[in-house]
Amino acid sequence: MSRPNPYFNPKPYIPATLSEINDLLGSMILYAPTFVDPLGDFPNRNIDSEFHTLTGGFEVVRKKLGEERYASLMDLAVLAKALFAADQDDTNGKTDEGRALLFEMEDVLKDVRNRRVREELPDDEGEVSGD
Repeated sequence: MSRPNPYFNPKPYIPATLSEINDLLGSMILYAPTFVDPLGDFPNRNIDSEFHTLTGGFEVVRKKLGEERYASLMDLAVLAKALFAADQDDTNGKTDEGRALLFEMEDVLKDVRNRRVREELPDDEGEVSGD
């Protein structure tokens, strides 16, 4: 009988701010295309868990993004995941295409954050931070 993994989290953390999603995207760029932790500290991290976290974060900040940007980011996430899944060994160029989409998502978030600062929109703590 196997022991349950003490690190398994049935309810993973979902990023709640634009900057946290940006941080996640940076991590995803590094761990693409499999998103598996090479040290094994996070054995349940994989392509499905990372994209669940990413799209969950988009849902949390949906109002800040606006419907058009939200839909665009969700479409980019679906496409990026498919590209990574089609290049698990990073040998056919689809991983590079997927990473380019992650960078595109970062650009969308940067635009939203810059707009929020320009318009002096407060974050959840009441500060003008871009979140």
